Amino acid sequence: MKKQIYIDKEALAVLSLAKAELLSPVTRLMNKEEMEQVNRDSMYEGKSFPCPFLLNPSGKRNKEVLKSLKKNEIIDLVTEGEVVGELKVDSTFKIDLDVRIRKLTGGDFSAHDLPSLTARMGDIALCGEYKLLENPQLEYFNRLSTTINSLSAKNITGFFIRAEPLHRVHEKILREALMNTDVLVIFLLKPYKKSFIDYDLRLRCVEFFIDGYLQKERVVVIPIDDTYLYAGQNKMALNAIVAKNYGCTKMITGEHNPGLGVYYKDRQIHSILDELKGIDINFEIISEFVYCDTCRTIVSTKVCPHGHHHHISYNSESFIEFFKLGLLPPAMFVRQQISAIMLSHIFPNRFKKLNRFYYDMMTSKGIVQDAPEEEFYLKLMQLYQTTSLT
Repeated sequence: MKKQIYIDKEALAVLSLAKAELLSPVTRLMNKEEMEQVNRDSMYEGKSFPCPFLLNPSGKRNKEVLKSLKKNEIIDLVTEGEVVGELKVDSTFKIDLDVRIRKLTGGDFSAHDLPSLTARMGDIALCGEYKLLENPQLEYFNRLSTTINSLSAKNITGFFIRAEPLHRVHEKILREALMNTDVLVIFLLKPYKKSFIDYDLRLRCVEFFIDGYLQKERVVVIPIDDTYLYAGQNKMALNAIVAKNYGCTKMITGEHNPGLGVYYKDRQIHSILDELKGIDINFEIISEFVYCDTCRTIVSTKVCPHGHHHHISYNSESFIEFFKLGLLPPAMFVRQQISAIMLSHIFPNRFKKLNRFYYDMMTSKGIVQDAPEEEFYLKLMQLYQTTSLT
């Protein structure tokens, strides 16, 4: 019986990215010498890579197995009780966990849950060729490649987004990006931490907007597992690497994205993007958008002549509070159909016993029938938008 190493879903997702060559130049687990090279200068095979690509799982049982392994021994990789792949051992070696954490976070210890990051890592790394039984990343890559080839696309733009929730500024960015590209790739971040707005709901909202308000044949949504690999300041560099390997020629991001790591040098503004080497992708850094109560529309802070006291920021955390309270955010912040989708999902069967209330409040065509809860929210929003009484 083969020995087994137990890995969690985050580790499996990272291994899947590398095996699909979406982290190129890294396509395999690094050995000790390669780890030390990347630790010194964040370079691998002449190209930027922010941290060593290692497999160093925690756990007493894993540690015992790692200590017993011999070169060329074949072991199983197990996730949640199921064999997900196998690995042919090349070497095992000790690592410095403090250095490991520092390189993973880019030195930004405030940007990730350090206790959870530390708990999942052991001090012995395993190197060797591995195979996975399934790799969803290959399916996503092939889907995007098919779209690019069918449209003979030359310009492919990538945009990483949580859409938690999808609000009007997101919509504006997506529309403008699609105007200037052949294919728009929405990398929808899929976290492993529990979130108030789960991934499936966010995906449903994004797909609703694409289907109804964009040329959907030119848009591809790709889920990106938001794993420990994207901790701290490494996020932006790895996003660029993943986008490039998916085929993107350009990547867009906001000027206030903390992953940019903006700093001053020689009296000029620089960011982490200036440090990337060998990653051939263009970047577009977009300015902050706000709602101006004088312009009465969404504007860039760089062109609006009115002061900050006229501006309302699109703060996702504030919008989430609306949904936690079961309230509809104003439509100028979140599209009313998306709010209806979200509230009917977050509060299922909320109005199941309120048919009387529904028909007292809403106009009808004289036919009494059960209506989906999304329709209730949409009609309620219409009442908020009356003009002669407000």
